[in-house]
Amino acid sequence: MFRRTIIAATKSPTVVTTAQKGLDGIVGGSGHNRIIILGTGWAGYNLTRLLQDCDKEVRVVSPSNHFLFTPLLPSTAVGTLEFRCIQEPIRNVLGENGAFVQAKAQTIDTTNKTIECESIYNQERFSIKYDKLVIAVGVKTNTFGIESIKEGDGVYFLKQLYHARSIRNNIIDSFEKACVPGTTMEERKRLLSFVVVGGGPTSCEFVAELHDFVTNDIQRLFKDMVPYVSVTLIEAGTALLSSFDKQLQNYTQSLFEKRNINVQLGCSVTGIEDYQEETFRFPAKRAVLSDGTKLPFGTFIWSAGLSPVKFTQNLDVDIFPKAPNGRVVVDEFLRVKGHEGSVWALGDAAVCESDPQPQLAQVARQQAIYLSKILKGEQEIDEQKFSFFNLGSMASVGDMKGIYDGSSIGYKGDKEISVPKISGFLALLMW
Repeated sequence: MFRRTIIAATKSPTVVTTAQKGLDGIVGGSGHNRIIILGTGWAGYNLTRLLQDCDKEVRVVSPSNHFLFTPLLPSTAVGTLEFRCIQEPIRNVLGENGAFVQAKAQTIDTTNKTIECESIYNQERFSIKYDKLVIAVGVKTNTFGIESIKEGDGVYFLKQLYHARSIRNNIIDSFEKACVPGTTMEERKRLLSFVVVGGGPTSCEFVAELHDFVTNDIQRLFKDMVPYVSVTLIEAGTALLSSFDKQLQNYTQSLFEKRNINVQLGCSVTGIEDYQEETFRFPAKRAVLSDGTKLPFGTFIWSAGLSPVKFTQNLDVDIFPKAPNGRVVVDEFLRVKGHEGSVWALGDAAVCESDPQPQLAQVARQQAIYLSKILKGEQEIDEQKFSFFNLGSMASVGDMKGIYDGSSIGYKGDKEISVPKISGFLALLMW
């Protein structure tokens, strides 16, 4: 799977590399005056960018060497956008005192202020000391313990760039297989059956992109295969886009149904099984639904929930308090309880129990802005609590249409305003 980014020869930023300083220069030393950021997602990337002019050492550790603009990820899965359009190499935003190591953090020794890391290339381990630590490792796809839902052979998640790349390849392969002479009508229907699980923005946007892809590109490239295409969207809850206003939920569902997208609400996937028909020439799978229905597919996208990554799961709860959902508990200043002044946690990996925030990109970005001021000495660590300014929620629903929910714009409980719910082309322009 493609996990690395090829950096184009554009403007060359000043980067502290292994070749320039040696590994010891990057991860060695006492860690005095050193900030370590774990993660390159919305929180980690924005914090790194904002610390470019920081007079402290900044070290970024992550298995991913690029930032991903996740709202446009569904667009790359069907070829609307190229992959390079939604990624930014993390090295492009490092300052004079910054460096990046492509590795996975394994353990944290808070007594000695040391992190043990493992290279993603050869599994060799190394330690790096810190003065200030920021945990921004994000989350992963939650399969809710269903063992048969595993990536590969037509089953995909939609969280990372390599997921979108795999999905795009499988979609094209499915159409090419369907075109092979002698392929039966039944197998064509299975190969061109797309099942998407989850009723959140990512799932809905992917379904919308898929519909546009079939309507425009497939109609031109595989015209004879269009009648065999089917798209099914499965959501365990009672409505799509549960965090949006009811009016926008109904608008989206009505739009999908007009496009012959099979929306199944109040239904869940309990597993995936292999099966074979006598006339099939390719391996086949089908989803088993909670109502007993079995749904054959050629492409299955699971985007139904979030759970902590392995690093967060393995943190000692006695040292790093966690909420029931596994997220690291922080106070109103984003400090990890018990480690105030030395460890902070941002984004989806963290939660403030007294003021929980939704797991949104705009929350992570604002938290990075807030913490950057503290780490640069522009603000005391307990001078002002973090406060989230809600900008509203948006989603693309295909065919040059979108939705925007501005029900609660502003700071929570402080002169929040409500703007009209917007749908259609105007909402897409805002998106």
